[in-house]
Amino acid sequence: MNTPSSSHDIHNRPLRFITCGSVDDGKSTLIGRLLYDSKALMVDQLDALGRARGAQSRNGQVDLSLVTDGLEAEREQGITIDVAYRYFATPKRKFIIADAPGHEQYTRNMVTGASKSDVAVVLIDVTKLDFTQERVALLPQTKRHTALAGLLRLQHIVVAVNKMDAIGFDATKFERVVRAFGELTASLEIVSFTAIPLSALEGDGVVAHTERTAWFQGPALLPHLESLALVEGHAGSHAHIAVQWVTRDNNDDHVRWVTGDVAEAAIAVGDEIRVFPSGASAVVAAIRTGRGTVQQALPGEAVAVRFDRQVDVARGDWIVAGSAAETSAPRQRAQATLAWLDTAPLTVGRRYVVRHGSRWLPARVTAISSRLDLQAGEWRDVGTTDAEDDWAAEPALAPTVNANDLVRAEVEFAQPLPLAAFAESTTLGSFVLVDPGTNATAAAGMIAA
Repeated sequence: MNTPSSSHDIHNRPLRFITCGSVDDGKSTLIGRLLYDSKALMVDQLDALGRARGAQSRNGQVDLSLVTDGLEAEREQGITIDVAYRYFATPKRKFIIADAPGHEQYTRNMVTGASKSDVAVVLIDVTKLDFTQERVALLPQTKRHTALAGLLRLQHIVVAVNKMDAIGFDATKFERVVRAFGELTASLEIVSFTAIPLSALEGDGVVAHTERTAWFQGPALLPHLESLALVEGHAGSHAHIAVQWVTRDNNDDHVRWVTGDVAEAAIAVGDEIRVFPSGASAVVAAIRTGRGTVQQALPGEAVAVRFDRQVDVARGDWIVAGSAAETSAPRQRAQATLAWLDTAPLTVGRRYVVRHGSRWLPARVTAISSRLDLQAGEWRDVGTTDAEDDWAAEPALAPTVNANDLVRAEVEFAQPLPLAAFAESTTLGSFVLVDPGTNATAAAGMIAA
């Protein structure tokens, strides 16, 4: 059961949601409909949209999918290539929308958008499903995006069963789709989701239900998004700051300020902190934010922090609030789930570059244990051998791990890092692998429990 959000949920920040799913499921059209029906589009925007190159009309109206297709190539080809962001607000809430491309080759774009989202709205096009079979089979990209949303620990998943107008708003078929999605989420260990029948093209079930969706007892999409409660961090979590820069005070060269973004929990004057990797400890003496000098900085705020003593801090370090007994020692090896995004296959034992917070350092994948079978919704053993302990050893190609695969692996870092399970800390538990030869993003990684 979803609980309504209070006026204080995460300090009234906008709810960030991403629309995802397979290609041509209606993601861009849904966003255009949300913006249009919630009066978030200006008259001049609609006029400009109608004159835009490649703007096709539907029933004499502007194609609302083009609201988020900002690239000319997107309008010409009728596809979404990059993640498009839009902001809008209702009297009840502010929103930031990310429209993710559905094509498999742009999965990395979806990961980028989802990593900063609170909610995933997974669209399912009922016209692409075969209802003659006993079990409704969902499309591979629907499964992949759902798996990624689960792995990224998005707080809520909403299933928008789209194009219901094409099947006469058949309630039985809707329930069959919901059942199929429920089987998928159970295999992926996703705890809950909310399903809503709608027609993005005609507006049924988007901002409000119509007579054609009157049989559905739940809310329409927008009211549901307005009601979702958000939680920042996890129970017992501490504030983290990935150090971006260290500056000196304008009035005193001996006073240094450490800058970065606060994550996971609030940080306050008087809090004890530790610096990683050095392990030095100190107490927060002063905090500056965009609001001025404050006693407490909230999660998501950019801050400058001064300590009660001189400690060795540099860009790439971590500031972790909490006593020394409550913080774990840095580790050099960890089990992780990798979303492989590079067109070049994963090479076990090869040296990559990892970004953890604001730190860059060498890393390598030393073993692959399993890969997610999207058709079965199960993790299957891969059975690769461990890489040699010597970093200079010849790497071994792992042909079973290609672009858009999800795998479980062991990762070794060149230096110890303050790591935590992604389920407990999305900041300490996440990293990005980069191919040093091409500078391409090779994988998004999430530390396992």
